[in-house]
Amino acid sequence: MRKVIIILTALAGSLFFNSCNSWLDVKPYDSMAEEQLYSTENGIQRALNGLYLSLASNDLYAENLGGGAIDVLGQRYKLSSEHSYYDLSEYKYTNDGPKETFEAIWKAAYKLIADCNEFLEQVPRHQDLLSQGNYKMMMGEALAIRTLLHFDMFRIFGPVYTEANKQEASISYYSMVTDVTQPVLSTEELVEHLFADIDSAIVLLSKDVILVDGVVKGEGFWDYRNLRLNYYAVWALKARMCWYLGNAYADEAYRIATALLEGKDPKTNEVNNFNTVFEPVSQNVAVTDRVFFSEELFALHNMKRTTVYKELFSSDLEDNNILLSTEDYMNKLFDEPNDYRWHSWEVATGRQTSGLMVFVKYVEQTENRNDPYLYEIQSMLRLSELYLIAAATAPDDATVTAWLEKLRMMRGYQSGMVGSDAQKVLQQEWEKEFYGEGQYYYFLKRNGKTSVSGPNGSKKPNYVIPLPESETNNRRD
Repeated sequence: MRKVIIILTALAGSLFFNSCNSWLDVKPYDSMAEEQLYSTENGIQRALNGLYLSLASNDLYAENLGGGAIDVLGQRYKLSSEHSYYDLSEYKYTNDGPKETFEAIWKAAYKLIADCNEFLEQVPRHQDLLSQGNYKMMMGEALAIRTLLHFDMFRIFGPVYTEANKQEASISYYSMVTDVTQPVLSTEELVEHLFADIDSAIVLLSKDVILVDGVVKGEGFWDYRNLRLNYYAVWALKARMCWYLGNAYADEAYRIATALLEGKDPKTNEVNNFNTVFEPVSQNVAVTDRVFFSEELFALHNMKRTTVYKELFSSDLEDNNILLSTEDYMNKLFDEPNDYRWHSWEVATGRQTSGLMVFVKYVEQTENRNDPYLYEIQSMLRLSELYLIAAATAPDDATVTAWLEKLRMMRGYQSGMVGSDAQKVLQQEWEKEFYGEGQYYYFLKRNGKTSVSGPNGSKKPNYVIPLPESETNNRRD
């Protein structure tokens, strides 16, 4: 991996709010030298914005790690045998399509990790341009982005952490700008690095303006903190990490998730403003705001979301190009007709095959055209995930049930009663909650599910995804 200078690509059309917005101010530069980029506070802000824009690329969270490839691995959709994702849905990882997809994910992630490292090395050399508070928040965000990327590459290409397999190979870890290929670490070594990084990010963000001001809906650089990896979001990311890493970290996952949900700082146990900053979406709002913006702990401003929707889910697509579901499957999954999440699905009309449903969560809604926060948001971490993590790591069945019932009441259930099989409901809620966001596959892998049911029937998943050839062919170790 070679040293990368951050490139800020020209953006076609109008930018944020059709004007120059300091929150996401990216001028149409083809490239910018390091010295110029980091010579002013505004340049440093643009460099940080560039990292977030790269997260929202199609190779990463706008498509592959959102509603595309990773969701397909989780058997989320019905797709034709001629669909470009079909081999991926069959776990045929050595075929050309899946190989190209994983290659694109890997290259984009490690390119952005290199950009993060460039930022983390350059900004301390120019910190006299920033206030101490702004400097720490910027460094904390960049470090958190790097942690997020490493962690998701681990979730895709590495094993789930257990005492039995912690010495197995995982992925490479990069903490500096270098053109020297770094070794593939054991799972245990990688986890140590990731926890050190996330803990450092938490410390750097401990004076985040969100703790006082909440999510300010303005045009300043420090507004809309839920579209950044803010203090609360980084704690939630750590809870996600602890949950995914299995029994060894389950207690810590539960402690963090429940502290946040109870409106307390997981570090100090002091009361904070979490529950006023993030609120459950209301029934009326959920009809048009299908990403539940008020619940977003961290989201991306994805200016190409409508384009991705049209390429993956639009009812105008032919059968061999669209990701669909079936009425039978969705009716079984959504056992409560008042569930707000139903608004993300509509019965397909005008298709040769009947009984199909189209996914409309990301359709552009013209009545909200002037509010990009309702039609250009890509979810990354939401309030509901904390409820699910709390339920998944709860110490006993009664507590599992209690957290699930709270979540279901948030989603429009007339009664949140779970019944006798809480683990079945836990999986069902995870599946309903994260359609189009990629998170359900990680639930399946983390729990080692040997059979996955979806609109295409039952499949036997393969969680062992080989490292891309660009990585293995260039290794020196």
